[in-house]
Amino acid sequence: MLRWIVLLIASLPLLAQAGAGLDSLDGFLKEMKTLQGQFVQIQYNADRRETQRASGTLELARPGRFRWVYSEPYHQELVADGTSLWIFDQDLDQATEKPLRQALGQAPIMLLMENRPLDQDFILTELAPDKGMDWVELKPRGEGADFREVKFAFKDRMLARMQLTDAFGQITLIEFSAMRLNPKLAEERFRFTPPPGVDVVRALK
Repeated sequence: MLRWIVLLIASLPLLAQAGAGLDSLDGFLKEMKTLQGQFVQIQYNADRRETQRASGTLELARPGRFRWVYSEPYHQELVADGTSLWIFDQDLDQATEKPLRQALGQAPIMLLMENRPLDQDFILTELAPDKGMDWVELKPRGEGADFREVKFAFKDRMLARMQLTDAFGQITLIEFSAMRLNPKLAEERFRFTPPPGVDVVRALK
C-alpha cells in the first residue's frame, strides 16, 4: 500500500507541452508547497473487481514530509519527516521506523524528491477530459518499475484523482476531496512519537 501513497509528492518541472491536463499538472507542481485533504482509496484486481476500500486524511509538505492516515476500515499512520518514515499499525500495536530512502527504495517518490526532470523517467501523455476532469498519463521509460502507468486528474487545477496500474494489471484509484493548497502546517504534524506501550521496531541503516 505504501508504494501507492508515495506517488503523491512531486517537485519536478514538466515539458512545455500544450493541453489542459499537462498545464494543470505543471501549474500544480510549481505552486504546491503544502497540501491537505481527505481521500478514498479503492483497489481493484486484474478483473476490475473491487477488493478493498479505505479512507482517511493526508498532509504533505516539501521536501519529503507527509502524514498519511487511514481511519477506515482500520487505523494506520505513515509519517515521514524527510529523513525517517514511521509506520504505526494500531491493530498490531506496533510502530516501525525506517530510513526514508531505504523504506521507499526505487519508488517514484525518490525520483520526484531528487528534482530530476520528469520526462527523463516517464512518458507524459495528455488524455481526453473525463467527468469534468483533465487527465495526464505517466508511463515509466525503463524496465524494472513495479507499475505500468499512473494517471493524474485535475479539477479546476486541483488534484482530484490518482489511478495507478501495477505490473499485474491491478488498479489503485485514489479520490481526493476537501483539498487545500498551501495551508500552514505545523512541523509537529510530521513528527511521530510512539504511544506508550507500543512495540517499536527500528530498521538499521
